[in-house]
Amino acid sequence: MMTQAQKSRKNLNPWIYFNFLLCLTIPFLVNGCGGNDSPTNPNPGEMDTSGDIEYSRNRNSAGAVVPILPESAGGFDSIEVDSPSMAVDGGRPAGDKFMLYYEADGPGGTTIGLVTSSEEDLLPVTLNRTQVVGLGPAGGPYSSAATDPTVIVDKRVGQENSRYKIWFEGRSGTNGQTSTILYGTSSDGISWSSFTPCQGLAVNITQVRAADPSVILDGNTYKMWFEAISTSSGGLDGVQSVGYAESVDGVNWVVKGPGGSQGETAQAVFTAAGGTAFDSYSVGSPSVVHDPDDATAPWKLWYEAGNTSFDVQNTIGYATSIDGFTWNRSPLPMLNPSSDNRIPLPFDSGDLEHPCAFINTSIPLNIEGHFLLWYSGDSEGSLTPNRIGIVKGRTP
Repeated sequence: MMTQAQKSRKNLNPWIYFNFLLCLTIPFLVNGCGGNDSPTNPNPGEMDTSGDIEYSRNRNSAGAVVPILPESAGGFDSIEVDSPSMAVDGGRPAGDKFMLYYEADGPGGTTIGLVTSSEEDLLPVTLNRTQVVGLGPAGGPYSSAATDPTVIVDKRVGQENSRYKIWFEGRSGTNGQTSTILYGTSSDGISWSSFTPCQGLAVNITQVRAADPSVILDGNTYKMWFEAISTSSGGLDGVQSVGYAESVDGVNWVVKGPGGSQGETAQAVFTAAGGTAFDSYSVGSPSVVHDPDDATAPWKLWYEAGNTSFDVQNTIGYATSIDGFTWNRSPLPMLNPSSDNRIPLPFDSGDLEHPCAFINTSIPLNIEGHFLLWYSGDSEGSLTPNRIGIVKGRTP
């Protein structure tokens, strides 16, 4: 998650602002530095590709890239929506199998919301903007904020009363500087049990904090990939990497690293590329899925990639693995910001953050929709707050 201090570094360039004001009255295209989305082709089928996966962005009837969930006009999520986590449960009686949990910023602070739908793009909405995790009691581990949820659906026999499992980052202490990953259960995905702090994640690679958990249930083992923040300076997050941990109960975790290391000395399993790569500075906000249709590399990792210490422009990277532990990254971003040559600026023409991936096994690898990716993005110059979008993908 990008902190407010980091966002303040992304000061609006006066020339961009001039162009923006000018384009409010004169409908023409301006030069920009956004992504590879063609400004002259509003075709809703237009694809982005890094060579590994082709993605089609969500567009309206006029061809403009649009979010599926913006901030509300008022309420607990009226400032910003961020950090999507999609849980898919075809067993829900209302048919609203797509359950989008998200970080919600509003006048009352940062909490967790939920929207449900029968469709992945939230059309139509079945359950509209419900706050499912508020702030905790004063002095508790999520008294300052509840952020970055990850939710899974546990379909094992005997888990009916705890069918839904959530992990999220709680913030507490002075200025919310203390982080704790918390765990809770629910029978309906809306009303949650009391939340229990996870143990075993405070290791060397998380000297500042562990954040942005991504959890899957593999057999009877919970597997977590998380953002490991090891340094900070002046209130800004420093270098971020991806750590890995396992648990049998969802609360007590063992961090595991390369070379068989585990516990306190375990190192990250995925780190920044260095040099001049698009992910040269930091890798974080991991989203990991298992794709049974890909025998050569069934484990897939999407992540938020930073190329400078000031997070000038974040993109979404992609890596694959045979075992979920050793990763091979794509040399190019999997998804770039939309072009800022369009007026009005697309909601995701600035930074892309917090990917959440899902594999639709009912659709073949080479058909659009096999890969679904929800993400948050803001516009160039942060003229708009973070909003949540979706792209649908296939292999080329």
